[in-house]
Amino acid sequence: MFNKLQQKWNVSSIQLFLILCTFAVTGTTTAYVSRVATTWVGFDETTYWLWKLALRLSILIFGYQIIILIVSFFFGQFRFFWNYEKKILRRLGLISKEPIRLAIFASGKGSNAEKIIQYLEDHPIVKVSLVVCNRPGAGVLDIAAHHGIKTLLIEKNLFENSSEYVQVLKNEGVTHVVLAGFLWKIPKNLVQAYNNKIVNIHPALLPAYGGKGMYGEKVHQAVIKAGEKQSGITIHLVDEHYDNGKTLFQATVDVLPVDNADSLAEKIHALEHEHYPRVISKWLKII
Repeated sequence: MFNKLQQKWNVSSIQLFLILCTFAVTGTTTAYVSRVATTWVGFDETTYWLWKLALRLSILIFGYQIIILIVSFFFGQFRFFWNYEKKILRRLGLISKEPIRLAIFASGKGSNAEKIIQYLEDHPIVKVSLVVCNRPGAGVLDIAAHHGIKTLLIEKNLFENSSEYVQVLKNEGVTHVVLAGFLWKIPKNLVQAYNNKIVNIHPALLPAYGGKGMYGEKVHQAVIKAGEKQSGITIHLVDEHYDNGKTLFQATVDVLPVDNADSLAEKIHALEHEHYPRVISKWLKII
């Protein structure tokens, strides 16, 4: 259970211990305050029981949120719990949503990236802040320049073996990552830094025709060779394994006897352009 919490919150073992201590101390403190508060305000045995109950519930529900911030400060976890409180306040509609800043990772021409940028460019709380690419001269870099989006050209060894690029994303304020034809496996440190906040599109109906080496034309060739009657797209979250994260959406297309890898690729691209921007919007909960 503790390992799952540590992964969910993306914290170290020491920080997890301090967070759990904060919860424990806050719970005890809130319970104590709720018991003695009736005396503080002058309630006694003659006071109607419902007023006492209302006071205690108010402290347990609302006072808890204040107390946990105070306690978290002494445990050095104020930032973690303030972010936690802001999520609650947003759900209650008491504060507006924070801006969503996307980084789009792409390796090639960038047709999917361009569709996503166009789809989101007029949305008030979403901004494509960064286009990340691993190939100098790739078409997606021109697309980013056309739309005035900052670019980052990455190097494989640093990407796989350091946290340098993770820090760059954090410095740019990136909140979510979209993979749009990006051909490198996402390293563990990036997956952990953006847990459940990285989405990918695969040109087949996973779990079929997924895994290492299965990308682009190779997928379509395998589908044709196997004599499949259908193919399609899978939009999924990214974890530490190839094409293994939670599926968010699938769409299918018929594979005809006259199809080859090129004609099937055209059908798949049409599905990607139609559905990927919309599913991303739904994933971000902005539609």
